[in-house]
Amino acid sequence: MQIRAALSATLILIAATSACGAEEPPVTTGTPTPFSAASTSVPAGFTAAECPATVRGKPATLKLVVPTGFASESTGSSEDTPDGQCTWRGSEDLFFSVEVGEKESLEDMSEDLKEYEDIGGDDEVKDVTYDAPTDAFGDLEGERLSWWTYSDGSPADCVHVQAGGIRLFWENPEGTDQRLDDLDVVLDSVALVRS
Repeated sequence: MQIRAALSATLILIAATSACGAEEPPVTTGTPTPFSAASTSVPAGFTAAECPATVRGKPATLKLVVPTGFASESTGSSEDTPDGQCTWRGSEDLFFSVEVGEKESLEDMSEDLKEYEDIGGDDEVKDVTYDAPTDAFGDLEGERLSWWTYSDGSPADCVHVQAGGIRLFWENPEGTDQRLDDLDVVLDSVALVRS
């Protein structure tokens, strides 16, 4: 009888502790909270940049580094991004943007994209790849979604990285170097600070 009671207690303890060890999904949407960058240096071939933002109605700044040759295209909020958005464009139509504020999960976006996978024609996408949890910004874990698109007859490789209510979108036309090493440097530099 004592052996059976000890065995039951052990099974209950294992069940309880195994649930505690389950990995929680990363928080990728919602109101951003200030965080530090994984790297505060500005490496050769990059320049420091800032993007004005609003967090809980108060001014904030998204800081990051931008590859040399990328020019600021737009800064500020819009109807779709009231908490802030900034975009940069580089040579050969390389493009990236950062958006601040609540966003849909990239997992949901991945499911939407898969509806257009290999359909042919203008809306076709290929190679939809979703990963979470994965390193995002600073010490934040988040989501990463990459795909190829033929939107408006302009084939391009795309990457979205999202964590803590901040999304970075990186796009380059097909046939140009994806410069994913540059993207990694940008991701390591992203920080959100109160202004």
